[in-house]
Amino acid sequence: MDSKKFYSWVLYDWANSAYATIVLAGFFPIIFAEYFAMSVLSSERTLYLGISNSAASLILIFIAPIFGLLSDKFSNKKLFLLIFASLSIFSTLILSFITKDSYVLASIFYSISLLGFMMSNVFYDSMLLNFESHKYDKISSTGYAVGYLGGGIAFVFTLVFLYFNSNSSIEIISSNKIAFVFAALWWLLFMIPLIIYWSEIPNYKIHTTNIIDTFKEIKLNRPILFFLISYWIYIDGVDTIIRMAINYGLILGFTNYDLLVALLVTQFIAFPGTLIINKISELSSVVTTISGCLIMYLIITFLSYSLDSIYEFYLIACLIGFVQGGIQALSRSYFARLIPNGKHSEYFGIYNMLGKFAALIGPLLVGLVTYFSDNARLGILSISIFFIIGLIMFNKSLNYKNI
Repeated sequence: MDSKKFYSWVLYDWANSAYATIVLAGFFPIIFAEYFAMSVLSSERTLYLGISNSAASLILIFIAPIFGLLSDKFSNKKLFLLIFASLSIFSTLILSFITKDSYVLASIFYSISLLGFMMSNVFYDSMLLNFESHKYDKISSTGYAVGYLGGGIAFVFTLVFLYFNSNSSIEIISSNKIAFVFAALWWLLFMIPLIIYWSEIPNYKIHTTNIIDTFKEIKLNRPILFFLISYWIYIDGVDTIIRMAINYGLILGFTNYDLLVALLVTQFIAFPGTLIINKISELSSVVTTISGCLIMYLIITFLSYSLDSIYEFYLIACLIGFVQGGIQALSRSYFARLIPNGKHSEYFGIYNMLGKFAALIGPLLVGLVTYFSDNARLGILSISIFFIIGLIMFNKSLNYKNI
């Protein structure tokens, strides 16, 4: 295995995880609540936040398979990754210049940055198939583990800077919007090795010529079809918890400090947790380990519904951190083994499309349930349905193939 290629691929996860941690999970929900959308009610704000997340997912649903097909056709995953990564980095920088109470404008650029982030991951995920198949689980888990560590360190750097400049009169710092600049620059800096060292061998064995053909192939390939259905459902809960947890904590009355500490705990536990989950899969099986992670997530949603103290919130953060990276990494490597040769980005485009189609429903469901019931606990509990159905469908898919 080319070590430079491997480390540049892993380091890209370290790079873009700053966006996932600082922007997606951490500061954007807080800045949106206290700066961009301070003039609206909390239930209304939750709805806007859910719509912002879902809008990006809706667009991805339509374009991910198309760009995945183009990427495979031209054998250039890196080019498409860089295009969408640049779109996200630029949009994230724009967020730092948006003024107070401009929640519509902030929502638009947040959605664009999220779309770029998710689309770049389509091609990043598909790059996994450029390594040896028997190492998929280990390499995928290493990528996620290093990503969580990098995101956590970037997050700490941001917190330390803001702590020592808490009395700053500079608006971009006093409003915490400088966090968007840090996330963008971290991403840009650490993706340089991938730009330099990643290269692909042209693949001339591409047979699929349009998206309809791809879906027809999947329909006939039962192992892929049933796994994608199960993944589509259960990854919704994973993504929704990541995106809506901070907002949920704010509604329950926890302080910004408490919530950011919980997020930091999640990040640093996810680093060893992902590697431990991978080791468990080696001792048992990928199938058993994914099922175990889904059961843990189901427990997490019920604990979240009934939590009363910040210490319970920290406990839930630890549980999420332990399983979050593992289920993502093993799902990716499990699917990678099912993909036909020469159709890496094409199939991962559909993989991400289905994952984000679920993420279209999840945040919106939480937002709507919270808005109409005026009960954030019921909103977070609604996520459990995805883990229940996802677990059932995942085990049903095993009737067709065991890995």
